[in-house]
Amino acid sequence: MDKIKLFFKPYISILFLRDYRVGIILFLFSFLLPSVGILGMAAIFSTIIFAEIMGVREHYLKYGFYLYNSLLVGMGVGYFFDVTILTLLLTLMLSILTFLISFGLNRMFINYSLPILSLPFAFVSMLFYLASLKYNSLITNILHRVPFFDLNLPFSAFFKSMGTILFLPYNITGLIISLIIFFYSRILFFLAVLGFVAGVLLHSLFIPFSASLNSFYNFNFILIAMALGGVFLVPNIRSYLIAVIAVSLSVILIDSFEVFFNLYALPVYTLPFNIITILFILLASIGYKYFNYSIKGTPEKSLEYYLSNIFRFGGNDIKINLPFSGKWSVYQAFDDEWTHKGEYRYAYDFVIKKEGKSYQNEGKFLEDYYAFAEGVLAPVSGYVVALRDDLEDNFIGNVDRINNWGNYIIIKSLNGAFYVEISHLMKNSLSVKVGDYVEMGQIIAKCGNSGYSPEPHIHIQVQFSPVLGGKTMPFKFIDYIKANRLYYYSLPKKGEEIEAVIVDKTSKLRMNFILDDEFVYKVYENNEEKREIGFKVKMNEKGEFYLTDGKNRLYFYLSEKTFYFYEYEGKKSYLKELFKLSPKIPLTNKIVSYYDILPVNIITEKTKKYIIEFLLSFNYNLFNKAVKYEKKPLEIVSKFGKISFSFYEKGFKTIEYENTKLILRNEK
Repeated sequence: MDKIKLFFKPYISILFLRDYRVGIILFLFSFLLPSVGILGMAAIFSTIIFAEIMGVREHYLKYGFYLYNSLLVGMGVGYFFDVTILTLLLTLMLSILTFLISFGLNRMFINYSLPILSLPFAFVSMLFYLASLKYNSLITNILHRVPFFDLNLPFSAFFKSMGTILFLPYNITGLIISLIIFFYSRILFFLAVLGFVAGVLLHSLFIPFSASLNSFYNFNFILIAMALGGVFLVPNIRSYLIAVIAVSLSVILIDSFEVFFNLYALPVYTLPFNIITILFILLASIGYKYFNYSIKGTPEKSLEYYLSNIFRFGGNDIKINLPFSGKWSVYQAFDDEWTHKGEYRYAYDFVIKKEGKSYQNEGKFLEDYYAFAEGVLAPVSGYVVALRDDLEDNFIGNVDRINNWGNYIIIKSLNGAFYVEISHLMKNSLSVKVGDYVEMGQIIAKCGNSGYSPEPHIHIQVQFSPVLGGKTMPFKFIDYIKANRLYYYSLPKKGEEIEAVIVDKTSKLRMNFILDDEFVYKVYENNEEKREIGFKVKMNEKGEFYLTDGKNRLYFYLSEKTFYFYEYEGKKSYLKELFKLSPKIPLTNKIVSYYDILPVNIITEKTKKYIIEFLLSFNYNLFNKAVKYEKKPLEIVSKFGKISFSFYEKGFKTIEYENTKLILRNEK
């Protein structure tokens, strides 16, 4: 089966899709012009055989560009020449050359995270057509290019351009390709039409409309728009605008190349698409907010993944843990009225309050303040790069204006992207030294009143550099509890009392699924036992863990304080319902409520889902529909139903929704 997928994958990769079954359809349609079908097939076989001879590991061939560039070269030869011994030999040679160039270009481009697209095909095609000017023995098939049947359709120019992508510039081929794209991705289809229309209209400002409409190279407009607007950039209005701009620039490129290449009877083919797309990707990769770092099977899936990352997991913002346990109050927040200004605006100060006051008695002594000498926790895992703890704690009413920050510690995050500074610590309270590794949540010091501090408090900021008092950066707290509601990736307001989430180790052990763990459930519908179903823990080639019932996959992750499901692949199933019932599971015994946002494909039926997925690209807020969950010690309840846990066993004890109930087989 893997070999079959490997053979048909390049046919669909050209259209930025991944379902090999569609590749079978396109493979069959390639024989509408037999020479295109035969030599395209020969090119794939030649490349695979050469890879085997060279001992290239199979996983290299799983990257579509290694095969689809060879496929395009073979199809290109078949479009111009009949199938003969000579053209078969040429196809074999050109396929090997294309594979070598693909491999070499990829090794260079990978340093810049750039795709090679169909650049090897464009380059090898030029070489071949230049050489073919000397090959008088090649037999042209120009008389055979009219298929034995075609359709007379409206929008013929668009369909022909679509078919030209596979060297089959016929209405019937373009219609089939368009229907395939529409079925798999409404966004890609929209971009194909948008790119074609924008390119033709702009081109018609410079040349007659009929010439612009029927240009052989209009398929470049389609490919550019799909690649930029839907694949390499996250779909939205801005990305669509960028795609239109890119298409507009390609007009000049196509015309200039066509004039120059005609001197040598060379076809332009996909060179404009490659140059424009790669240049835009290169620029977008260094700062464009919507650059797509996680390309999924369709633009819709990429968009949902991106929105889930933002709305469910805080996006790419810096996230840190609270630097304390228990309940504390916000003394100063971002951009606050006292010291959190300018370069120091992204900082938080915390104190402990009881009955509205941060101290007992008259508050004249350090020991009167509830925060004084309380433990300070590491907000991130990382390495200590700087510290000081020899300064005296100020008497109440005094401040140290010379050593503003007082006793402090600076921790470098594990990825080195930022530093966390905690200041005003208690004298001689630091329990670590420079160079030490600290774990998030580890006690590292005590709250003090050193430096420019009017009363004992914890000051925390994230900064660009390891320098004391460096320029601050915005961040979010991973989680906190306020009035029995659990907040994720958020920031409390000034004066609010919040509580740190304490992990229940038993809860964490319940959700610590390991490879090949299996959970078998008895399924009851309307209180009548119907069947048994098993969920098994597996891992994909990327190292991601998932639950599977043999057909569907539910991906999960266990962090320090939360178990969550983040992606579902499959059709309607018990696993899909499980996602709805427990997308996030806080690993705490505290009774809390919290909200989560479910992906569209989890909570919406097919027809409506297709519409919403398309509209999401125009309005991201359509995704932001939060669902309330109630977490109790051994169950989670929502409007969809509930799940429960066994005190001793791993996994879910029961899964209940509507008239269905799943009970773990060893439970009663």
